Amino acid sequence: MDVLDTVREMKPTYPTSSQVPRRALHQAIGRSRRRRPVGRIVAASLAGTAVAAVAITATALIPPGIVGEPQAASASTYLNETAASIRAAVAEPMEVTITTRHLGMIGGPNEKFPPFGNLRTDATAAVVTESGATYRSAPDGTYSLTSRTDFHAADLYGDETAVEKAWTDYYGSSYPIGAPPVTSTDVDPGDPDGWLPVPTADFPTDPATFLAAWKTGMEAQLIAEKAEAAKLVPTGDPETSGVYDGIEERLAVPAAEHMLDELGHSVPILIASPEYRATFLEALALADGITVEEDATANKVLVYENDDARFRLTVNPEAGSIVAIEKFLLRVLPEPWDNHTKDDPLVEVGSAPFLPAEVPDYAASFTSVPLG
Repeated sequence: MDVLDTVREMKPTYPTSSQVPRRALHQAIGRSRRRRPVGRIVAASLAGTAVAAVAITATALIPPGIVGEPQAASASTYLNETAASIRAAVAEPMEVTITTRHLGMIGGPNEKFPPFGNLRTDATAAVVTESGATYRSAPDGTYSLTSRTDFHAADLYGDETAVEKAWTDYYGSSYPIGAPPVTSTDVDPGDPDGWLPVPTADFPTDPATFLAAWKTGMEAQLIAEKAEAAKLVPTGDPETSGVYDGIEERLAVPAAEHMLDELGHSVPILIASPEYRATFLEALALADGITVEEDATANKVLVYENDDARFRLTVNPEAGSIVAIEKFLLRVLPEPWDNHTKDDPLVEVGSAPFLPAEVPDYAASFTSVPLG
C-alpha cells in the first residue's frame, strides 16, 4: 500500500482503482531512493551457496532516549511467544484492516522534492498522510479487497498554513486538505500481488529451513529482476545505468530487513494461515539484528537498524498479534533521483523542533477480526 501512496504523491492524477504490477511500482520508487553500496554484497551472495544468499550482519544501535542495552535473546523470545499464540488460535478466515501513514516535510532543503521531502533539518512544517484498506480471506487461501479509505492529510505540524498551500498547489482539488476521509466499499478488488520469497501455500514449517528458503527466494528474484531490467538497456552497461538500483534496494539486503519491510507491505503474510504466520515469525527470530526496545507492557517493541533506517516492530505475544511496523529514515539523498549519481553521499535526516521524534517516516498498523 505505501508504494501505491508514494506513487500517488508523485503523480496526483494516479487513479485509486488502478492495478499496476508491484515490480513496476518498485522500479519507479527505487529511482527516488538511495541505493546502498551493495555491489560487494551481491557479488558475494551470487558466488556463495544459495542458503547464504544475502548474509550480512546488521549492527543494532540503541535509539536516543533508550536506557540500557537491548537483549537479542528477548527479541527472539517475544517473536516465538507470538508465534505460539498464533498457532493456538482457531484457524478461520479473517478480515484485516491495514492503515498506512507517511510523513512529508516541507521547507528548507525539501523544496527540491515536490510536494514533500524527508529531510527534517531546516524544515518548517510537516504533514502525515493516511490511507487504509480492508482485506478478507477465503477458505482457499486467497483474499480480496473489500473497502478502502482514501488518501488524506491526517496530521499537520509546524507552519500549517505552509502545509496547506504546498498541498493545494500540488494536489489541487484531487485530495482537498481538511476534508474528512472517505471510506468506500465500492472498490475494484484487482489482482492481488502474492509474490513472496516463500509462498504461503507451500512452505517449510521448520523455521531454519523457512529462513534459508526466504534468502534463496530473495536471491532468485534478484537475479530474475536484474535480467529483466537489463533488457531496458540495449547498449551500455546496465550496472552503471541505474536500472538495478530499485531492485537491489529491495533484494540485496539482509533477510531481517527484507522480512520486516514485507510485513509493512504484504497482505499475503497478514492474511495467511496461522501456520505460515507463526513460522514466519519464528524464522524472523533466527535472523540477525533484531533487539528489544520496549517491553514494559503487553505490546513488545522490537527494533532493527542499519545505516539508513530503523524499523520498529510491535507484537503482542499473549494475543498472538502483529500490531504495527514503523520505519524511521536516518539518511537520504540530498537531491531528487534525476539530479544525482548513485555514488553521491547520503545526508542525515536530522530533526525538527516542531515535530515529535517518535513520528515515523512510514507506519503500517494492523487490525485483524476473525470472520467466524
